[in-house]
Amino acid sequence: LLIGAGLLFASFRRILAVDPGFDPQNVLTASITLPSARYGDDAALVAFTNEALRRLRALPGVAGAGATDTIPFGGNHSDSVILAEGYRWQPGESLISPNAVDVSPGYFEAMRAKLVRGRFFDDRDGPTSPLVIIVDEKLAHRFWPNQDPVGRRMYRPTDLNNLIAVNERTRFLTVVGVIKLADLVEGNGAVGSYFYPLSQDTSRGLTFAVRTATDPAALATPVREAIRSLDRELPVFDSQTMVERTDKSLISRRSPVMLSVGFGAVALFLSAIGIYGVLAYLVTQRTREIGIRIALGSSAGAIFDLVLREGLLLVAGGFLLGAAGAVALRKSLQSQLFAISATDPSVLVAVTAVLAVVAVAACALPARRATRIDPIVALTE
Repeated sequence: LLIGAGLLFASFRRILAVDPGFDPQNVLTASITLPSARYGDDAALVAFTNEALRRLRALPGVAGAGATDTIPFGGNHSDSVILAEGYRWQPGESLISPNAVDVSPGYFEAMRAKLVRGRFFDDRDGPTSPLVIIVDEKLAHRFWPNQDPVGRRMYRPTDLNNLIAVNERTRFLTVVGVIKLADLVEGNGAVGSYFYPLSQDTSRGLTFAVRTATDPAALATPVREAIRSLDRELPVFDSQTMVERTDKSLISRRSPVMLSVGFGAVALFLSAIGIYGVLAYLVTQRTREIGIRIALGSSAGAIFDLVLREGLLLVAGGFLLGAAGAVALRKSLQSQLFAISATDPSVLVAVTAVLAVVAVAACALPARRATRIDPIVALTE
């Protein structure tokens, strides 16, 4: 229990320390779904998105706004195989399916994504412009390690029988920017992410990201009304701040951590009580023996060491059994961990240290009591 609690706690700390690649503070999000009956083609979708963003950016207190089909920690994401032109596959290397995301100009700025190379999407990337793409660092390193990806070309497979084939239907996309690792799903960067301009890869399901200069929750109503002013029949739903989204994404990991830490604390307390009770009973059963040892000249320190040593041997045996159980369950534990091994030495050392301190404290009281046994009284019993 202690090892499991320690591993889950350390894993949770690693998740909290992950840089998601954006700043969630002061960002309000709101979602819509554009019905095909009123928005039948790509031009209508692009026109609505652009006008909605124009109105959102005009609101007092709004510092920036963008739209995407996949908001981080939104509970939905899609992935798709993508390849780099000229990439040489190594023997045994498998295809990867990074997160595929559509975003509008202004989205990265509103989210304060960190640009590593190149540029963000802007008005140059329209429906009739050359096809472009932005990748994150993880994907860039996969295809172009130690090289500048900007200007390179990528494509999605068009032949299911030969995924790496290039034919007349292949559409090449030019990399115009690289951003820091984009973490979209509960602290897991997966194999990377790539981004299309919304004007070149439209989507009916959109989430607007609005960066505010003040409390984002205070702008929930103005943001909703600005979007609905374009279409009064259009529902605006799932309005919440990015901080709220991030916190909710951690619930599934926070609960097991709290439970395991609670059970671990109870187990530690019961262990201390058990060790104390067993040693106290042994001291009582060996009162006569200890009295004889004292009468024959054993010092208080020797008696203390004797009882303490026997107590710690019991603790060591219990620890070895617990460690063996943890090793046996390491595969089950590993599935619940993030960026940490089920046999992480630092956690094992910390758990050992905590258990040792508690064990010594639990053993010390009966051992101290043993040193105070009166040999005359002990021999007359």
